[in-house]
Amino acid sequence: MRNSHLLLLVLLALISCKKQDGAPQAENEIWLLYKRFNPTTINIKKGTTLSFINKDNANHTVTEVNKVFYSGKIKTGDKFEFMFSDSADYSAYCSFHPDNLQEQIYIQVK
Repeated sequence: MRNSHLLLLVLLALISCKKQDGAPQAENEIWLLYKRFNPTTINIKKGTTLSFINKDNANHTVTEVNKVFYSGKIKTGDKFEFMFSDSADYSAYCSFHPDNLQEQIYIQVK
């Protein structure tokens, strides 16, 4: 019985120490979370600035396939912003995880 109480206390302590970001995702934010882009597709208007925020515990990049933009390394908690001034379709991926199909994003700008 004593061991089960101790285990319960340890579990409660671990749960309460877990870092939680309760802020909701903003309209023009792309989260890099659990090695994926969230959302994976987005439609925006010309002139919109997107913020790519690393909410994961691994480093990531936002690398556009045609080299239109490149974020460089985005560390945990950091962000990269890009203003889309042309109407076009863009595809981007994380250059650290190029084979991960979930870590790709499609952006349509009208």
